[in-house]
Amino acid sequence: MVAIAAAQRTERIRFGTLAAQAPLHHPFHMATQSATCDILTQGRLDLCLGGRWGSRFGRFFGHGDINSEESRERVAEAIALIKLAWTQDRVHFQGKYWQADNLPVLPQPVQQPHPPLLLAANSNDTFPYTARLGLGAVCTTLSQPMPRLIDRLAEYAAARPAHGTTLPPRVYVMVSFFVAKTRAEAHAVARENWRDTDMANGLAFMKSLGLDAARPDFTTGAVGWMTWDFAQAKEICIYDEPAACVERLQCLQEQLPSMYQCILEFNRRGRIPSARVRESMRLFAEQVMPQLCNVPAAG
Repeated sequence: MVAIAAAQRTERIRFGTLAAQAPLHHPFHMATQSATCDILTQGRLDLCLGGRWGSRFGRFFGHGDINSEESRERVAEAIALIKLAWTQDRVHFQGKYWQADNLPVLPQPVQQPHPPLLLAANSNDTFPYTARLGLGAVCTTLSQPMPRLIDRLAEYAAARPAHGTTLPPRVYVMVSFFVAKTRAEAHAVARENWRDTDMANGLAFMKSLGLDAARPDFTTGAVGWMTWDFAQAKEICIYDEPAACVERLQCLQEQLPSMYQCILEFNRRGRIPSARVRESMRLFAEQVMPQLCNVPAAG
């Protein structure tokens, strides 16, 4: 709904989900909602899916205990059904979890053959899994800090099928970002999203999930960043003055040549006032973005 509303005031900006939780929707519901969004944004939707069945949050919706293998099977079936609903007049599908017999699913999206379809990738094994499905990936340096992300993207590239995908799979990398006139100002503002109490709350949250906060391999996914203090966060995230931000972003592109686009997240926990976020975005557009226009994107 946010993308549809924003699209009525813009003409070129693309819109993407990050990430639409597959376990909370029937695949046909997801397909028709996203198709409606694609129509009303005039073909400017990128659909990124995410979610694990059987997680602590999934149980709130009646999914119960579902192991990792079954979870991935359900995700794969949901993706297959969404693609069929987007591209076929009538859907025939006999899967393990969903079935459809000559079922019309309307509307269909305007993008051909369909909107870009991506999967949120946090844990190590999600990267090759996403590639084998022929999907693009959205990842973040919060759950896979450099240089680990270099290895993950190499694994993604190695697992991509040589043929059979209708759209080129692309990798988007999300970075927690804030630019200000000086480094001291950027740190002072960004620090609000990394309070000392956040570490204790993050540790308690991971403990409630039965996870070990001391695991160094980040296979637990995005919850890892919840245990960082600001000193660690500012080394992994980009909070700086314009010239330093340009340098950090150029370095990121050099280290990750297969990155198609970088997604900048200006307000990770949402504590920075909107006026300050807009000021940072304006500074980025005026002093950082022009210095990056010659940086090539991956194909």
